[in-house]
Amino acid sequence: MRFDHVILGARTIGPLRELLWERHGFGITDGSPNPDGTASWVVPFDTPDVQYLELLVTHDEEKLAGSDFGRLFLERTADGPAFLNWAALTEDIKGTARAVEALTGADPGLYEGESVRADGGRVPWAEAAFDVSWRSRVLPFFLSYGNPRVRAARVPGDLAAAGHRVCPRTLDRLVTGPAREREWAPDWPGLAGLAVTTDAAAGPEITAVHIGTAEGETVVRLP
Repeated sequence: MRFDHVILGARTIGPLRELLWERHGFGITDGSPNPDGTASWVVPFDTPDVQYLELLVTHDEEKLAGSDFGRLFLERTADGPAFLNWAALTEDIKGTARAVEALTGADPGLYEGESVRADGGRVPWAEAAFDVSWRSRVLPFFLSYGNPRVRAARVPGDLAAAGHRVCPRTLDRLVTGPAREREWAPDWPGLAGLAVTTDAAAGPEITAVHIGTAEGETVVRLP
């Protein structure tokens, strides 16, 4: 497994846009609305592995207030930008989902779909364990993609649209607080093999994201 992306949230894009540009030189792109009431912006990385930061902001507050997901989103972003959760890429999404089910005793939430690009390119995808990850904020959810060539083909356009002052290249390491799910969190699939450091003094959330850039490492922290 490897890091796929980290999700940050805020009520509006302005504070995240300013923080990432002023502190790190990162631009953003997209701003597409999602069915859940959020809108997604992206900080694209210059890598064929298609790593990125996803920035979730409010698009439809009434819709968000009507779901468990949305209420947690609104709660966690009430005081400003926040790290929300993160995703790991797996080559065996069904096996990973089975491991999550065996560990938690709950439905692993395995979903499959397909994204269609503006140029007609198709990227099959699958996701597992998002609900556990969303509630945890420390444990990742899992993604798998088909057709990696088509997925990677959008990176140059995203980089051009973002207009980075400093170009991010790799998600290198996360720092988090201890998981609430102490009895089984250490056995979360793939976690032991990823560069994740636990800060025992922190709460159950991401506290820092170490990113390799064209000018060396930078560390994203939120106020």
